[in-house]
Amino acid sequence: MFYKKFQPPPHLAPYIECFYVWEADFSLTGIQEIESPPSGFGSIVFNYQKTYNVKTQNCDDFTAVPKTFITGQATASYHLQLSEKVGMVGLVFKPAALSTLFDLPMYEFTNERHDLRAVLGKDVELLEQRILNTDSHEERLQTLTQFLNIRLLKIKKGLDRTDYAANLIFESKGITNINSLMNELYVCRRQFERQFLNKVGISPKYYARTRRIGYLCMQLANKKWKIDDWHDLIYQMGYYDQSHFIKEFTTFTGKSPTSYLKNNQELGNYITKA
Repeated sequence: MFYKKFQPPPHLAPYIECFYVWEADFSLTGIQEIESPPSGFGSIVFNYQKTYNVKTQNCDDFTAVPKTFITGQATASYHLQLSEKVGMVGLVFKPAALSTLFDLPMYEFTNERHDLRAVLGKDVELLEQRILNTDSHEERLQTLTQFLNIRLLKIKKGLDRTDYAANLIFESKGITNINSLMNELYVCRRQFERQFLNKVGISPKYYARTRRIGYLCMQLANKKWKIDDWHDLIYQMGYYDQSHFIKEFTTFTGKSPTSYLKNNQELGNYITKA
C-alpha cells in the first residue's frame, strides 16, 4: 500500500491543505474495511483505478462512490469498503475554500459525496481523462495544479472573514470561544452562523467540536493508539471532565475511547508512507 501527501505551491496554500495519492491492491487480501474520523476538511477525489464503497454513521448500508467526487464536512467517522485495486489522487481544501473557489453552498455536501461532473460540468471530463491517461503522480499533480490555477483566476471574491474564522477554529484544534471570535470579527451571531453554514457546511460551534475530535484522533494515531494518561489528554483538549469527553468521543466516532483504541480500523494501521 502506498500513501503520500504533497504540499501545494505557495500561491495555492491559502486554499489547499494538501494533495494526496493513495494506491493499494485489495484483490489479493479480500474485502478490507477502513474507517476515518472527521478531518475538518472537504475534498475532491479522482479515482483512476476501481472505485469502492462508503458508509456513514447514520446509514445501514454501503454505497458506491462516484468515479470522481466532491465531498464536504464529515460530522462523524465513516467507513470505506475496499475489495479491488484502488488508485486515487485527491485535493484536500481548507475548511471554507471549496465554497470560496467554486461558489458552492457547502451545507449541500455535508456527509455527502456528489459526482463532480454534475457539480462543475463538462470541464471535469477532460480533467478526468488527463488523470487517467498518465501513470505519473507528478503529472497528475501538475494537472490538478493547473485546474486550480485557472479556477483561481475566475473567482470574483477572495478569502473573507468566514475563511479566516474557519481557519482559526481549525488551527486552534477546535478549542475556540465562538462568542469571542464573533466579537473580534464585529459580526452578529445570526449573520455569522448563516455565512459559516454556507461556506463550511455546519455551524461554527459544531465545526469546533468536529475539529477537536478529529485532532484528538490524529494524536491517538501518532501515538499508535497507546495512551498512558487519558486525564492529561482530556485536559489538553479542553473537555470539562471525563464524562463530557466520553460522550463527545462516542458521538463522533460511534465508539467509546477504550473500544476505539482496541478496535479502530484507521488507514494508519495499513499504510506504508513514502
